[in-house]
Amino acid sequence: MRTVAAVPAVGLLAGSAFGLFAPDIPKTLACALLIACALGALWAWRVARTAVLAGAVCLAFFTGGALLAADAWREALQPTLRTAFDELAAAERQRAVAEHRLIPEDAEAFANVSGVLRADAAVTSSGVSLSIDVDRVDGVDAMGGRPMAGGVVATVAGSLGPERADAWRAGRRVRLPVELRRPSRYLDPGVPDHERALARRGTTLVGFVKSGALVETAARGSALDEAMASVRDFSRRSIAAAVGRWSPRSAAIVAAIVIGDRVGLDEDVQRALQEAGTYHVIAISGGNIAILAGLMLGAFRVAGLLGRAAMCSAIVVLVAYGYLVGGGASVDRATLMAVVYFTGRAIDFRSPPLNTLALVAGCLIAAGPLSIADPAFVLTFGATLAILLVMPLVTTIDAGLAGGAGKSSQRFRKSIRPIVAMFAASAAAEAMLFPVGALVFSRVTFAGLALNFLAIPLMGVAQIAGMVLVPLALVSRPLASGVGYIAHLGALGLVKRSEERRVGKECRSRW
Repeated sequence: MRTVAAVPAVGLLAGSAFGLFAPDIPKTLACALLIACALGALWAWRVARTAVLAGAVCLAFFTGGALLAADAWREALQPTLRTAFDELAAAERQRAVAEHRLIPEDAEAFANVSGVLRADAAVTSSGVSLSIDVDRVDGVDAMGGRPMAGGVVATVAGSLGPERADAWRAGRRVRLPVELRRPSRYLDPGVPDHERALARRGTTLVGFVKSGALVETAARGSALDEAMASVRDFSRRSIAAAVGRWSPRSAAIVAAIVIGDRVGLDEDVQRALQEAGTYHVIAISGGNIAILAGLMLGAFRVAGLLGRAAMCSAIVVLVAYGYLVGGGASVDRATLMAVVYFTGRAIDFRSPPLNTLALVAGCLIAAGPLSIADPAFVLTFGATLAILLVMPLVTTIDAGLAGGAGKSSQRFRKSIRPIVAMFAASAAAEAMLFPVGALVFSRVTFAGLALNFLAIPLMGVAQIAGMVLVPLALVSRPLASGVGYIAHLGALGLVKRSEERRVGKECRSRW
């Protein structure tokens, strides 16, 4: 079996989905099933029963995945921070009753919290958004011996917030007084529960801070976190200077493509890309990692350096870039797949791409069982699976047609081969993700199938130029501005095509 990693990976994925939707799993029964699977696998290995061995391994990983997902879901729904909030909110309600004050309709609690910033502060139209891993609430002890833990997304109001946002970087410890409440809940039939969706991503509560002057930076982050935050800050400023002189909107698009910072994108651009089916090109995803990996491989090949040192260097660069732009299902998937590929090259080991995909999926689900319900996880792995399944078929058909063709026909087929491959890959990905788009986003479009022929190359131009101008800004600002113009052209063409598609769609609907 060439894709042997698919056996445990499929079991783990299916088990995680089962554990998420049926978390009340009897642990005694699950442990007994695990023991039975281990004994069955040992017996099947001894008597060379391959099918029985694969079934026992798959069932064992299914059971383990179900247990992991059930435990993670219980912890996500009711972390210690949520328990502390419930106690604080109940105490505030009692005080309001005793003082004959108006009782708020939803539970609220005021508290001084401390924690570590998950990401750099994001300046939005409503204030500055801070995502915090809270580990301390003043006046509240550890809950049942368990340390305080939970995620909070707090909005800092006032004019001082944007001015001080640069000091609130990922990895730094902050302390702030915040008005806490539960996330908004949508209980209408067919509408996803926003509170549960945030809980799966580690956010327990949301909050409001009156002023940026109340947010105290208690400690800096680690040396690595500080270095990465400085690189992100320098990249933002370099892109704003080199690309923003041509167009602020293009600068926002290039920043989104290069470092995943989508704060500067206006709603019209985002809506145009979403309706055109090309929004994925401005999100840090597998495409960005693939372009970076391809650039490094090309540079190594030109330099004649394809040994272990080159492969290890590529791994370090890809991991650093993935850490720089922040985690996400598509980034984690692409980075880990590239790391596995380069590691195999370094030790002279070859593995089928599907085997690598299965291994990476299993590793990510084992590390985060709730990822199975993350739309980004489903989208990135679904699209990659579709592409890996269809491309060998395209190659086989092309080889069969080329066998009896003349030289002129072969030259023509060779010239259109990239176009056919891109169309087949886009069609396969669109077909695989059609149910996900309809179910999760209530949006169905095939426009991306045609626009990808332009969107992906233009995104590549914007990304490569954006990556080049950042280090170039250290040497020469005029050269960086020249490269910034190229990035501007890529971003301009990307948005222009999407807007033309949206306008054409609106005209047809009005007609």
